[in-house]
Amino acid sequence: MIANTKEVKDKGFDIKRSAEEIRNLSFKDHVCIGCGICESTCPVEAIKVGNIGPIVRNEMDIPKLEIDEEKCVLCGMCSGICPVNALDFTIDNKSISDIDTYPKYIASAEIDDETCIHCQRCEVACPREAITIPRSLPERSKLVTGEIEVNEDTCIHCGICDEMCPTDAIDVNRIPGEESILINKDKCVYCLICKKSCPVNAIKAACRSCSYGEYDIDMSDAVTTGSSFIDDETCVKCGWCEEICPVDAAKVKKQFKGTLNIDQDKCTTCGTCIDVCPCDVLSFPESAGPATRVPNVGKEEQYCIHCGACERACPTDAIDVKITDVDYTPTKSKSWVDKFEALKNR
Repeated sequence: MIANTKEVKDKGFDIKRSAEEIRNLSFKDHVCIGCGICESTCPVEAIKVGNIGPIVRNEMDIPKLEIDEEKCVLCGMCSGICPVNALDFTIDNKSISDIDTYPKYIASAEIDDETCIHCQRCEVACPREAITIPRSLPERSKLVTGEIEVNEDTCIHCGICDEMCPTDAIDVNRIPGEESILINKDKCVYCLICKKSCPVNAIKAACRSCSYGEYDIDMSDAVTTGSSFIDDETCVKCGWCEEICPVDAAKVKKQFKGTLNIDQDKCTTCGTCIDVCPCDVLSFPESAGPATRVPNVGKEEQYCIHCGACERACPTDAIDVKITDVDYTPTKSKSWVDKFEALKNR
């Protein structure tokens, strides 16, 4: 006898069945991009993907995906074919992504920490916020050298230097009877703004770095250190990180190759496709000037993963996405091969 249970949490589901082995299918709503690949490949038609446009725009408070438990046979095909791993299928608590006998896409995204300079450009550019580059900056006091002092007898504690200091290195107490001035030399960059702005010439300062070049500075102290982290759960292998990296430290391998075409005559510039695209491929182009014509919706196809979410969401059928090649691990299962190859004819 097979027992079924269902829990709904965070617009997801968790289906469990037990027999000789425990099979479990769970769904991560925040990872799903609404491409509909699971729906089109489910062998028993147990999956239905909602209207992704209104869902993404928060116009409909419903799950992106619904599953008919009576139809579902827990084969795991939806999980294996989902391009973003929004469906997690486990056998005896082990994900099929970790089981060699189950086919899977050949796709990857990685950052070489030896080459990375921790500029965080990939972190900023990532449309899924899947990249984190924690970094440790050099100590400011080790990168500049100089001298600064305040003549307490001359200082009138007006606070001008405090307000003018670009690094907040100066703290002036202006309360009568409690006047004081403190300079944090760990913050000071010896820019001399305080000296130049002081109305009573109470501040003396000199920048040795400016006057003598790299004066008594160890350049190893100027190195920024850090590391990189890519969240495999939310990364969609779009390639923004690889394209924007100034030192070629990021490398991305996509599971699909394909084409993206937009019929500009059908497009009504509703912006639905822009909202649902998980890769920031689509945008409203800016005019280059008077009497210049721009497309209704522009595209940067080099970042497209050809998932088809935009095509599904478009209300005027103005978008056509084709998958021309699918890269997956070898398998002897004809049913799996047929489903992978069928993606080319969606």
